[in-house]
Amino acid sequence: MWRANREGNFLLQAQVIAEDGTMFELVGYWSSQRSHKRTRWGFSLKYYGHTIRSYDMADSHKNPGEKGRIIGPHKHKFRSSKILRFAYKPNPPISETDPNQSLMDFLAEANIALPTDYQNLMFPI
Repeated sequence: MWRANREGNFLLQAQVIAEDGTMFELVGYWSSQRSHKRTRWGFSLKYYGHTIRSYDMADSHKNPGEKGRIIGPHKHKFRSSKILRFAYKPNPPISETDPNQSLMDFLAEANIALPTDYQNLMFPI
């Protein structure tokens, strides 16, 4: 469930349980930067406190050892301890206009299915 913090941002924290019982933590944030007229959000899937997948709305990302940059919002996967974050644009893309749909897209791209009794309790845009 999304919760507002003191700064007026929203934070998400939830547990994800794999079919084999393995536990993961899903965390997210939503932030409106009025001074920059910008709203951003992102999500991370963690295993024992280590991020294994993430999505952020950074302007760009340079992958180590590769030419060029990933432009605009992108996901990260963590391939090894030597390469901290490998950025990529998922296909199909993750919504860049609706944080609720963005979360659903993030979960779908990570092969995470919602429980059948799931109720959408996310904040309105």
